[in-house]
Order: sequence, then C-alpha cells, then structure tokens
Amino acid sequence: MNDFELDKMDLKIIAVLRKHGRMTHQQLSTEVNLSPSQCLRRVKRLEDEQVIRGYVAIIDESKLGNDINAWVMITLNRTREGARERVAALLQNRPWVTMATGITGDVDFMIRVVAARMPAFTKILVDELNSHPDISSTQSFLCLDDLFGRP
Repeated sequence: MNDFELDKMDLKIIAVLRKHGRMTHQQLSTEVNLSPSQCLRRVKRLEDEQVIRGYVAIIDESKLGNDINAWVMITLNRTREGARERVAALLQNRPWVTMATGITGDVDFMIRVVAARMPAFTKILVDELNSHPDISSTQSFLCLDDLFGRP
C-alpha cells in the first residue's frame, strides 16, 4: 500500500463487513453512520488497495458430507530444490485442502483438510501427502469442533 492509511471509519467499515459481507452499501452506510456515496467510495478504495481482497461464503463442510476436519502439519524435504513451490501448487489444486499457510519453525506448512470419513482422510495422508517426494513428514490433528472463525 502506497501512502494509504486506514482511519477509524475504514476500520469500522471493515469490522461490519467482516461479520456481514453480503450487506448492501445502503445497509452498511446506515450501520456506520456515513452517507451511501461516501461509504461506497471508501469500500471501493479498500478493495482497490487490496485491504478487502474478496467476499466469500463460509461453508459448513459437514453439510457436504465431510465429517472429518483436520489440521495437517507438513515438513518439506529440504534437500530438494523447489520443494516449497511444488508442494504449494499441489495443495492449491486439491479440493480437500480448505486452507493452507506457510509457517515458521520445524514445520513448513499448516493445512486444513476435510474428508467424508476416516478411510478417505487416511488415503489423503498416505497416498497424496506422505508418498510425495517433496514431503518428508506430516503430523495431523483432528478437529473436535470449531469454536469460532473470522474471515
């Protein structure tokens, strides 16, 4: 962001949109006590500056038949040049990965995985991840429940 600073009104708009991303500009302007034209201008600027990068639907994966929800930590095979890029591309193209992030420490990636049942999750771990030459190890943590989430 070049010479772009967020003020209190920008932060207020972001807070409201974070909770209600489908709100109309008219509703948003009423909620933040700003004229509709000013509100629209600010939202457009936040989008142009990539502060607001998009609007998404939050999906209940269990309603799609995905009863397994897990965090998987991936450690790369650091002896293979380009491993990070190849694994990132692999993860991006797998529908069972709902979130992926590069992290610090002994582990390289943390991904959120969904699967219908334990056999499907096991297949993902064994056939897709642990057998990949750029991945040296994985560690998985099954989610018991989602306490909350912020888009």
